[in-house]
Parts: sequence; C-alpha cells; structure tokens
Amino acid sequence: MFDKSKIGQSFPPFTIEVERGKIRELALAIGDENPIYQSREAAQAAGYDDVPLFPTAPTMFTFWGNSKLAGQLANLGVNVMGVLHGEEEYEYLAPIRPGDILTGVTTLVDGKTRKGQGGSSMDILTIEIRYTNQHGQPVLKAREMIVARD
Repeated sequence: MFDKSKIGQSFPPFTIEVERGKIRELALAIGDENPIYQSREAAQAAGYDDVPLFPTAPTMFTFWGNSKLAGQLANLGVNVMGVLHGEEEYEYLAPIRPGDILTGVTTLVDGKTRKGQGGSSMDILTIEIRYTNQHGQPVLKAREMIVARD
C-alpha cells in the first residue's frame, strides 16, 4: 500500500526537449500518416507554424524525460511491478512546438486503496504534471490515474 501521507508531495522537476523527429516517429508508430506530422512544410501549408504536437503525444513525455518516476512511486510504497495505466487527460494552456524545452513537475494529488473480495488490494493514484516551456510559460497540465495491483 502507498503512503497516504505523501498526497500533495511534488517530485523534483524533469525536462524534455520536444523534437520534430520524435513527433514524426510517434505519429508513424500509432499509424497516423497525416503529413502535418511528417514535415514542417506540410504543417505550414496546413496553417501551422511548425509540426504540431498531436493531442495525445504528452503520454510519452514521462517516458522521454522522467526516467525516475518508477523509483519515486516505489518510494511512496507503490508496487511498481503491478502498475497499470488507468486514464489520462490533458489541458493545453499554450501551444507546444518543436524545439521547446519543457519542465515538468509531478505531484501526487490523490490516492486510495481498494480491497478485493479475495484479500488482495490495489492502489489508485492520481498524479498531476504541470509543464512550463523554456520561457517559464505554463503550457500543459496532465492528470494521470495509475492503478497498482498488490
């Protein structure tokens, strides 16, 4: 079981660079062949100033930049070997563009433990990651639900 006294705790910030090539690779990986994700020229022809970040791309930000999250969760008492993805939601506050350097701060905002009929339990945690760009401007708020089986 996780340590409920840690609700409200923020972890050290992490940074990532939003790379045009990573946007392209991720779009191809999910089967989105829209040319606006492939080249700057196609994006500009469609009215963007550069290759846009597609709506669900922030799912990967944690993997690209926050390699310490598993250890941070383990320090809360979470069984990281039993972690399942619950859900995610994003609130975009400003455009995110290739070349932006984002700083994310992760906070444990909620958590509860549910007991099963067979005596097993699972932790349901909600984390919030607030991102600012290299100018200190808030650009994204991400909320993620993490389910950790006993």
